[in-house]
Amino acid sequence: MTLQTALIVAGIVLLLLVVAYNQWQIRKARRPRALQPEDDLPPMREPVVSPVIKPEVSAKLHEPSPEHQVERREPTLSASPLDAAAVAARMAASSADADDALADEVAVAAAPSSTHAPHAPHAAAGKPGHAEESGQPAGPTEPHDAADHEERAEQVKPKQEPAPAKEPQPEPVALDGQPTPAVIDPLIDCIVPLHLERKSSGDRILPLTGRLRRAGTKQVHIEGLRSEANAWEPVTAGHQYEDLQVAVQLANRGGALNALEFSEFVNAVEALAEALDASAELPDMTETVANGRELDAFAASCDVQLGVNVISDGAPWSAAYVQTVATQDGLVLSRDGTRFTRYQANAEGVQRALFTLQFGDTNFLRDDLTAKAGRQITLLLDVPSAAQATKPFKTVCEYGYSLAQRMGAQLVDDNMRPLSESSFVAIFGQLQTLYDKLEARGMPAGSPVTLRLFSL
Repeated sequence: MTLQTALIVAGIVLLLLVVAYNQWQIRKARRPRALQPEDDLPPMREPVVSPVIKPEVSAKLHEPSPEHQVERREPTLSASPLDAAAVAARMAASSADADDALADEVAVAAAPSSTHAPHAPHAAAGKPGHAEESGQPAGPTEPHDAADHEERAEQVKPKQEPAPAKEPQPEPVALDGQPTPAVIDPLIDCIVPLHLERKSSGDRILPLTGRLRRAGTKQVHIEGLRSEANAWEPVTAGHQYEDLQVAVQLANRGGALNALEFSEFVNAVEALAEALDASAELPDMTETVANGRELDAFAASCDVQLGVNVISDGAPWSAAYVQTVATQDGLVLSRDGTRFTRYQANAEGVQRALFTLQFGDTNFLRDDLTAKAGRQITLLLDVPSAAQATKPFKTVCEYGYSLAQRMGAQLVDDNMRPLSESSFVAIFGQLQTLYDKLEARGMPAGSPVTLRLFSL
């Protein structure tokens, strides 16, 4: 027998021995074993009838044996004088602890919030106590009985803090039953009329407008002619409309309407017209694209953002310090955390952005504000977006001078030259020329159509 054959046989024998040993161990483990006194048995599980156990069934399952039952005492109001005094003392102590906790929470709630809308007054340095607010005397009351203390314990609850202020979102205001102000404007929109064969309800139209939101980067709007008011309004559920008009914006800060965006818009309009059995008056693509380019060129000539800078005369400022100053002045942090915005109410009472405050490339939500530092704060005015009647540049300069005086700095222009009286006169002259140009086009600064044109 050769060596190779011997090794193969030995391997087979070894494998058989391992298998036999494993089988013996399995049988040994399955063999029943006599219960030993030292064995620690786990408690028996309670029978479960269903996932939800009724209260009466649960009480029966957990009912203790008579020898282990403990007498239960219900709280009563007619206790003996000694018991009442003891209960009153304990309630007074717990009420005092609750008063202390409430005082701490009121102190925290009275601190100024990190974001306040500019039209809201700053928080006061303190608030009256809870007892004062509820009409109860501020001093402690004598514990005559347990019922009084139970009522007082229910009253002493921490007040919920108000929700943080959100950025003002301008929305059209309309009375019930009245048409919402129309949005479509021939100055900046390419309008496609849709003639309905019969009246159609907003409930039928709205589910068909899923593709009519945007065409590329351009906004799309759809409005209906409401016969009761004889006015155009955004399509609303529950209203009947005689005709429709769909419009795509010719230009915005993303550029002019191009051929691809126009084709996407036309395809969506044709699909809507087919679904509503309506006829659409589609415009010529070449003419529409040309109108978009002309409007975009006009907007580019008027798209001016005027900035003034507050430069430190000494050490750099930390981002945390700048954030504190901006928040205390009522500026609102943007959602992306890159700038603070000052809002101001227009003639209709709607809050509009007036100017922004930026601190270099600081992101106040992501950066380490204690480590980030700089010597320059930029106040940026978006000229077409701010109404001339509010004198936005004057407001920006007044706020810039206020910052410079409080922070030990000076106010300079984009060329880092101090702002003088002559420079103010020159800037006001340039702004007036720009305002006149927008007015002549029928789009005064700060108007709804101008805000749409100078947006993304």
